[in-house]
Amino acid sequence: MSDLNTAASPAATAATEAPTATAATTKPGKSKGLSIFNRVTFIVAALLAVLTIAMLVATAMTAKSATNMRDEAQATREQAGQQLASYWCSQITPDNVKNFDELYSLYLDVNDEVRSIVKQQCEKKVRINDLVANNTPNDAFETTSECVIGESDSSLACTATVTANDSVKKELAAFPSTTVTLTMKIHTTSSWITSKGYDVGEVATINIDSSGTGTTQFEIPYDPTWGRYYEIKLKRFYPNE
Repeated sequence: MSDLNTAASPAATAATEAPTATAATTKPGKSKGLSIFNRVTFIVAALLAVLTIAMLVATAMTAKSATNMRDEAQATREQAGQQLASYWCSQITPDNVKNFDELYSLYLDVNDEVRSIVKQQCEKKVRINDLVANNTPNDAFETTSECVIGESDSSLACTATVTANDSVKKELAAFPSTTVTLTMKIHTTSSWITSKGYDVGEVATINIDSSGTGTTQFEIPYDPTWGRYYEIKLKRFYPNE
């Protein structure tokens, strides 16, 4: 016996080799890779389309919402402007002249939109407020007067004439008339500093026509202890609509 391998003879090799069977070729299966890729691509494209539409709808809704908010804000501003205008216009009256400076400041403090609404509601009152607030009565008008003490020294009869200065006269020409209120003080001496005087108060009103001039006559009770020196001034004026 030998441990060496022996080479087999060709015959033996042929005898021992089993015949090799040729495997039958099968038709290759249809590839599914491209079909799946197409499906995925379609799904992705569809999702992107849906997302795009959703974004467009959301954008449109947002734009509409913003427009609505702007419209609502505008409506709120207009409503507030209308309310303020109604209040402001109602305050421009002859009895409220003492508050005209504050009302003039309020008019200037609001924005252009509100001022426009105020003008639409009461344009003439805006002009009245402007004229009165920016003109001190005794600077806007000159007063001349003459007074006579009655025979019994118990009455004082006066005639007073009021004339607007040139600039105010031009403004008053737009109004049919202007009402001015006169006040009076009487002193014991010609010096207003050393003499306290007696405050008679309001003594007369004059309706000045569009020319800017008016005259009135009035009579008041009189006490000789008040003195013989008097002073007649304008307390207020109001152009009539």
